[in-house]
This record gives sequence, structure tokens and C-alpha cells, in this order.
Amino acid sequence: MNKSNADEPKLVRAAQRGDQRARDALVRKYLPLVYNIVGRSLHGYPDIDDVVQETMLRMIRDLSAVRNAEGFRAWAGAIAVRQVSTYLRQAAEAAQFTASLARIPEPTVDFEEATVLHLRLYGQRREVAEAGRWLDKEDRVALSLWWLEAVGEMTRDEVAAALGATTAYAAVRIQRMRSQLDLSRSVVAALAASPCRQLGLATAEWDSRPSALWRKRIFRHVRGCEVCLATSRERIATDRLLGYGLVPVPALLTVKVIGMTAAQGAQAAKGSRVSRAMRVNPAVAATLSVVVIALATACAAVLPGGGPRQAEVAPACLDN
Repeated sequence: MNKSNADEPKLVRAAQRGDQRARDALVRKYLPLVYNIVGRSLHGYPDIDDVVQETMLRMIRDLSAVRNAEGFRAWAGAIAVRQVSTYLRQAAEAAQFTASLARIPEPTVDFEEATVLHLRLYGQRREVAEAGRWLDKEDRVALSLWWLEAVGEMTRDEVAAALGATTAYAAVRIQRMRSQLDLSRSVVAALAASPCRQLGLATAEWDSRPSALWRKRIFRHVRGCEVCLATSRERIATDRLLGYGLVPVPALLTVKVIGMTAAQGAQAAKGSRVSRAMRVNPAVAATLSVVVIALATACAAVLPGGGPRQAEVAPACLDN
């Protein structure tokens, strides 16, 4: 397991103190992890880059909330998962009000295709990547985290923390996802082979867009068809096929995120300096209060009229 190195907590603490170089280093270190969580979770949606940027901005903005620097990876993963959930909820709400949004837009970037191309996957490894398209939303989030665990980027405890669950419940979710992923692999293999006329009839109304609903419909045929089942007989276990790295972050997105987080850090530092400059020592404040009261009393003594009018005239005296 490729655990976080010993210097990472030091990097987190330096970033919390406002060290811009440490913040930039954290962004570069965690951007690939966040990109892979969000990208695989939001396959089929057009706003992956936007969600990644918002996640990274929140990660840097909320650094002060991190109490345990050793747990930073799990904390960052949890932010990514929450941002994915927020995006999916908002997309669903928008779909209720706009009929044209009821159907998920075509993705601007097919994340699973990017996985296949960048990592040069072939055979059953390609089949696993393509099978991820057929999972429902919750299982895609679990897949994105399990994938990172499988390649040594996260531990099971970190995955559980990112899911906001106990380690035991995280194991249940991952096992459920893996079962659906295996079904999806059977569907992908059968469709790719296309030797079955009955499968063609079963998918006559399918729009060629992978979905959990069509996975169930197609698998109902596959599990009862000897021809289709034959396409999956010599299958390698999925966890033995995930020994490859992360999908690289697009260069333009990297530049944008680093620029945005650096600007956010500079703005926060400027605000902190202004706040410190405006902060008054309590002893000095007490002395100033005594001086102001003394001056006001002196003005009142030399001005005629006395009574309530003193309070009105005293400020004018101080201005002279």
C-alpha cells in the first residue's frame, strides 16, 4: 500500500500557517486524486471540471478546519464525495423544472474512455473500465474510491471516512458495488461480442447509452442465454485487473486550479494582514478610552449651556 509519506502532515501544517508554496504543493498532490473521484463518480455529466475546481477551492479554503493532519487524505476525499452529492442533487432538482434537462446531457469528456485511452487498457481491463458506465450514481462513487484503494492511493479506513461511514459499512457498500460491476462486465462482454440474435431483439429500443436500468434489462437476457454467458466464462477477478495508475488531469484544468487556489490563498493572506493591522491591544484601547473621556469632559467644561447639549458639542470640539 502506497501510504502518504511522512512529510505530508508537515506540508498540511505549513499550508495551514499560510505558506503559499505548501498550499501549491498540496493542490498538485491532491488534484489527481480528486479528479479521479469526481470524474468516475460523474461519468455522463458535463461539469466534471467545475466540480473538481470547486472541490479544490473548498479544500484550500477550509484548511483551518483540519484538526488531524495525518487524516488529511480522508478529509479531502470526503469533500470530493460531498461535492459530487451536491452536484447530483442540484442536477436532479433542475431536471424536475426543465423538461429538456430530464435527460442527462451528453458528456463533454467521457471519463471511462479517458481511462481506456490514457492508461492504454486492453481486453478485460478495458471491459472493467467500460463496465463502470453502467453503475448507478451511488455505486459510481463507491467505485471511484475502491479504485483508488486498489491502486494504493487510499486505505480502506480513508475510503470509509470519505464515504462518511464505518469501515464495516464501507465494506458492505463496496461489496454491493462489486456485484453490480460484475453484472455490468457481463453486459459489456455480451454487447461487444454481439453473436446473439435474441440480444439484438432485447436491445432494439435501447438508445446505446449505458444506464443502471438497461443493465438490469440486458442482464436478464444474458443470464439465461448460453451464447451470451459464454462471452464471460474465462473472466479474471476485477480486483486483479486494477493494478494501474490514475487518469492524468488535463493540463488546462491543472493550470486553472493552481491559479484559482493561489489567488484564493493570496486574498486570504491579504485579509489576514488587514485584520491584524486593525487589531488593537486591550491596554492601548483602555488608555485611548480614558484620553477620549478626558477630552470630552474638558470640552464640556469650557462650553456654555451644559446639560444634554454637551453630548452634541463635544465631538465638534474633538475635531478642532
